[in-house]
Amino acid sequence: MLSLTFYVQAQLNMSLASQIEYNDRVSDVWGYVAPDGTEYALVGLGESVSIVSLADPDNAVEVASVPGQYSIWRDIKTWGTYAYVVTDQGGSTEGVTVIDLANLPESVEYYHWTPNLPNLGVLQSCHNIYIDEFGYGYITGCNVNGGGVLFLDLFTTPGTPIFAGPGVATYSHDVFTRENEMYTSEIYAGQMGIYDVADKSNPTFLGGQQTPLEFTHNVWLSDDNTVAFTTDERNTAPVVAYDVSDPTDIQELDRYQPIFPIGSSSLPHNVHVWEDWLIISYYTDGGKIVDASRPHNLVEVGNFDVFFGAGVNSSGVWGAYPFLPSGLVLLTDIGNGLYVLNANYVRGCFLEGNVTNAGTGAALDEVEVVIDIAAEPNRNFSDLSGDYATGIATAGSYEITFSKAGFLPFTTTLALDNDVVVELDVALQPIVAHTFTGVIIDAETTNPIPNANIVISNAEISFEGQADANGNFTIPDVFESDYVLIAGAWGYQQLSFDYTLNGGDALTLTLTPGYEDDFALDLGWETVADNDVRTGFWELGEPIGTSFDNSTSNPEFDIEGDLGDQCYVTGNAGGDGPTDDVDGGRVTLISPPMDFSDVDLATTVIDISYNLWFYNAGGTSAPNDDITVSLSNGIDTVVVETVSMSNGFWRPESTVSLGDFITPTDNVQIHFSTSDFDVAGHIVEAAVDAFSVNVYTITSTTTNSSVLNWELAPNPFNDQFQMSYHLENGIKNVQLKVYNTVGQLVQAIDTDNIQTSINMGGDLPKGVYFLHLEADGEQLGVKRVVKQ
Repeated sequence: MLSLTFYVQAQLNMSLASQIEYNDRVSDVWGYVAPDGTEYALVGLGESVSIVSLADPDNAVEVASVPGQYSIWRDIKTWGTYAYVVTDQGGSTEGVTVIDLANLPESVEYYHWTPNLPNLGVLQSCHNIYIDEFGYGYITGCNVNGGGVLFLDLFTTPGTPIFAGPGVATYSHDVFTRENEMYTSEIYAGQMGIYDVADKSNPTFLGGQQTPLEFTHNVWLSDDNTVAFTTDERNTAPVVAYDVSDPTDIQELDRYQPIFPIGSSSLPHNVHVWEDWLIISYYTDGGKIVDASRPHNLVEVGNFDVFFGAGVNSSGVWGAYPFLPSGLVLLTDIGNGLYVLNANYVRGCFLEGNVTNAGTGAALDEVEVVIDIAAEPNRNFSDLSGDYATGIATAGSYEITFSKAGFLPFTTTLALDNDVVVELDVALQPIVAHTFTGVIIDAETTNPIPNANIVISNAEISFEGQADANGNFTIPDVFESDYVLIAGAWGYQQLSFDYTLNGGDALTLTLTPGYEDDFALDLGWETVADNDVRTGFWELGEPIGTSFDNSTSNPEFDIEGDLGDQCYVTGNAGGDGPTDDVDGGRVTLISPPMDFSDVDLATTVIDISYNLWFYNAGGTSAPNDDITVSLSNGIDTVVVETVSMSNGFWRPESTVSLGDFITPTDNVQIHFSTSDFDVAGHIVEAAVDAFSVNVYTITSTTTNSSVLNWELAPNPFNDQFQMSYHLENGIKNVQLKVYNTVGQLVQAIDTDNIQTSINMGGDLPKGVYFLHLEADGEQLGVKRVVKQ
């Protein structure tokens, strides 16, 4: 019932006809129409190809299965009565699997085509296959020819491929060809390539286009061959429309992106084109239908979401196939199987125009345009010329709001209709801006703090500044609004409060000495990497979630409850788990120096706290990587924590006592270090957040003379510790009190025993505590205890 409710709520112009679940991982899907008109779905699974009859779309039934080597990538295309399948798992040796579909639904026959190609070697694996209208096959990402395209003749001897020659030896992840123009997705070069392949012995390069996130995953062409649509398999990447009518002068037309993935957790996989509609597999955002009849204004007009789990990115919809004569759309979900859908293709309700500054008449870019329809979240922005183009699927009368930081928002009501373009030009009134100034000083000395950082931000805009040598800061052109202000400098506790700017008054900001960093500001941490490291460098930013095997690998959010939304992560490019994890060596994050040279460890405790994220999975052997935390004082470096257990969530706060490991100096630093040396190709992702130092002065750590013996063990402890004491005769009213680090009493035990052993700490959360032994109202001693 819950699943059915989700389906109802998460669809637009698409409805479920039937579904098949598999006890296997699912990859791509293709369609096949038998000579008798029966439609079939060909579904790539981890260890087979499932052939599903759609004779009754409301009751899809598997009628055959072709076994194979395990591969999480299976790509399938058809020509005549044959299906051609490629796999790309490391170690796979099937080459091209040829499946004879002529005897469906009774049976199928198959074999693996693994030729020894002249001057190239034995064909064993490929990532993708495409077959053009002439019956030429194009296989890409193979183990030969550097992953560049290979041409196959599939028409001369149906069912028996003939090698027709190699293309350019540039790795291509995917390929599309029509009328002898080949479009390659050169994923590692980050570009779409266009080639004339009329002469298969001499492919000619016509032009290329770098795609926005430089990870070109697939390309598909409009029916009139003038517009190419691309995907980058990166988090928050758009689907982009390019005018390719002149391959030597390619022009970008528009970008489509669902509203939810912006700054969030999804990414596009593949785009296909059917009669000027785009059908897109969008991983955790499901399947999408986009009206591309106006390629400069791509409008979402249909969707069906099949993923409601907690994972991000490369979970959810892998494949989307829209080319069956019946109009059915096939979606494959990695974990949930095949979905057979009915689609209602509608044209968008288009809204287009220009936005200017009412005061100057200048064009305004980055103006947000939102049509108020809750069932179809939408958002678009004006370009550098002030032009905007947007739309929705459902006709009606709606409020449209135009907004940009520094300007008063403008809202109007318009009637929108399908396949109709409404034009509206808007002039926005500017808001008064001020120069925001102030000084940042030390709370104890009132001296200025040079180079302190400050940021004031709200949901719409952020302004940053830095103090000069005299602690003064100036941030020009800050608009009147409500903000959150954060100020900080290394060696000081962070300052944060709500602030309303409505004038030009100068502020005095006071920072208290201490060491604290939630990474909302850049306070000067150093990042170091081995020379051979290729990806996964430590970087400061809002984390972009990734996933691997339905588990979150790179965090989607920083630690809850701290300032800002940033942390340090190892690689933050999005994509899937392996995309920007640590590869090739060791990466290390190092704090600026901390001065503890005046600390007396006999009376003072220095606790350093932080939160870690560590994820380790994949590869050809059991994951065995780790993250180490070390303290150094300029003389010695000591490992204080090693984490090897992989988790797809933030670990509980870690606390280490500096005095347990090194001698305090004026050059204390903490190091966070992780690595992957490619021995087995593991996925390694790490993050650090909420760094702080707490210094506690213990007024009485020695035992009063009335105490003959007082011990506790173990310390640190995981579950409970045992506390024992022996007092002088005649002492009464004994109390054991446990305080947390902010002085709150969290546990108390009263007894008249002058000698006892007690198990304590079982109900305490992890953290640092101080145990006080008192009798007759007198404090006899204090001991520090840590629960890990």
